[in-house]
Amino acid sequence: MSEEKFIQFLLAHEGDDPARLLLSADRWPGIDVRRAARLIEGRRKLREKVPSWHAFPEIDYPDGIALEQCSSEEAARYKQAFVPEGGRIADLTGGLGVDCWMMSRHAATAHYCERDAGRSAAARHNFTVLDAGNITVHEGDGIAWLQNQPERFDLVYLDPARRDKKAGRVYDIAACEPNLLEIKDILLKKADRVLAKISPMADISRTLEQLPETREVHVVAVGGEVKELLLLLEPSQSGQPLPEPKVIAADGALRFAFAPAEEAAATVRYADRIGRCLFQPSKALRKAGAFRLLSQRFGLAKLAPATHLYTADEPVEGFPGKCFEVEAVLDWGRTAIEELKGRHQRLEMTALNFPLDTEALRRRIGIPGGGNRHIFATTLSDKRKILLICKI
Repeated sequence: MSEEKFIQFLLAHEGDDPARLLLSADRWPGIDVRRAARLIEGRRKLREKVPSWHAFPEIDYPDGIALEQCSSEEAARYKQAFVPEGGRIADLTGGLGVDCWMMSRHAATAHYCERDAGRSAAARHNFTVLDAGNITVHEGDGIAWLQNQPERFDLVYLDPARRDKKAGRVYDIAACEPNLLEIKDILLKKADRVLAKISPMADISRTLEQLPETREVHVVAVGGEVKELLLLLEPSQSGQPLPEPKVIAADGALRFAFAPAEEAAATVRYADRIGRCLFQPSKALRKAGAFRLLSQRFGLAKLAPATHLYTADEPVEGFPGKCFEVEAVLDWGRTAIEELKGRHQRLEMTALNFPLDTEALRRRIGIPGGGNRHIFATTLSDKRKILLICKI
């Protein structure tokens, strides 16, 4: 059967259950139903994650792990900023190829390296479909390939595998493959800059200790959830002290950049009362850990040292997170619970620095989620436990 007729079959059955389709494969003797089922499943997973690829039914999806581990289109687009216009780049751990494809749009030439033959073949096919003619595919080990290149690159990118030999997840960079600690000198010898994607669960302070060549750490959130940690490494200048790294929390259009020493030295003002506004930092900011600086830069009062909520009487422009209107403050206890039950049929709830976690708090209060009010259960600097009832 021609490829054109296969694509027609694929689109006609896109809404089918891939498993049921496989069981009925005998109904279509001229169709590679196994391939169709794989592509239908891939297109389903990538519809929202990489919508630009979903527009091309010819795109191949080689395996489920590659689909799971690939960057979203928004996260891949973020990496374009690291590519100099008309630069020369290499992706040493190609995978599905979404990152390489997106970064190549700012580059003159791009090289995709992948050890897995199936993924390499799919990438070669997909880049042709996407008209990404400036990408060259190399099947084989990316590090070995890089060592044999005579010219330097403007940027080298890699996304080390974050699973051990038993397929369990690992978070420390020393446990990933390839091990950045072992190959960093090779990378920095061949590139002006190295961009590495690591686990969003990795500890930023420990990572900076392990990799002093890091100039920037980017905490990238997509849809309000932290999806990636990116390390930007640059070779040190001979005889020059290493510059202090910066941490950038990125959530949509909002950016919050700081140096760890700046955070440590920041002056914090603690709240002696709750103002009309409550501020909750974004998850990207919370991962970045700039809790003291938020108070200093935005003139906000922090509720307590371990309570990462802030208050003021007016909203502030550019705050990297959410702002709520405070309607009431209740002391935690049975009286407060009875008052809530008498006034609200539904409530969103969050427990922060509180004896109960959010789920336990919901069970204790006994009000289902939803509605246009949000309770924050937390602890003030004087150890008082309170409930903040806020308008969403």
